[in-house]
Formats: sequence, C-alpha cells, structure tokens
Amino acid sequence: MRIMALDVGDRRIGVALSDPTGMLARQLVIIARTSDSGDIQEVMKLVQEYTPGKLVVGLPLLLNGDEGPQAQKVRVFCELLKSSLAIPLEMVDERFSTAVAREYMLQNVPKKKARAKQRDDAMAAAVILQNYLDENFGCCA
Repeated sequence: MRIMALDVGDRRIGVALSDPTGMLARQLVIIARTSDSGDIQEVMKLVQEYTPGKLVVGLPLLLNGDEGPQAQKVRVFCELLKSSLAIPLEMVDERFSTAVAREYMLQNVPKKKARAKQRDDAMAAAVILQNYLDENFGCCA
C-alpha cells in the first residue's frame, strides 16, 4: 500500500509518496499555498492520481512536545481535509524533519546555488514519511 505524507507550512505544502511496498519514501511535489479550499483541491488531485491507502500529516510540535500555534493551524487544515478524504488521515510528530531535510540537502546537493534553488518542503515530507514507515512497518521498528 502506498502512503502519502504532507509537510504543511504557511506558504507551501511538501508532499512525499512511498513506493508500492510501503518501504521507501520519496519527495513528490511542493504545493504553493493559496487558500485552504484550493490547497485541499490540490491534495485531492494528488490522492486521486497516486491512490495512496493512507495520508500522513506532520504535526509540528514544540520541542517540549506541546502544541503551539503552528500545530493548531495544521490541525484545522487536517480537519478540513478529512471531510474530503475517503482514506485515513494520521497526524504524526514532525519535530526536526525540516532540520534533517536541510542537512540531507547540505550533504547531497553540492553547490550552494543549487541548494538555494531547491525548497526543503518536499524533502521534509519525505523525512516525515520515512520515519513513519520505519516506525510502523520497517525492520528497525
């Protein structure tokens, strides 16, 4: 079963998708945010195209594990999104996913100009998804 993941930010939504076996995550696309309804339509197009069995959304908790204002925004978006989905939606802790994505890009995209042109949103979604896959289905759970 494929699983899709979202990294929901104020300006962009990073999207990642697992392989058909549900073992490996890869970055898919970045959605530029316009409005909740427009963003939900874009997510729904991707869900229809790739037919994942589940949607995982990163919940940006504070370092101490509490929910701050950004986590509340993501919760509101997820509640709106759930009403359009026919598949399960699960929110997962995404602390440090953007930092891990930036570090990966620093290590694997050699030129500073090339890194500057790439956004880390889809990579952060892939980090969220890979962590989810490893914790729930991987050999290292």
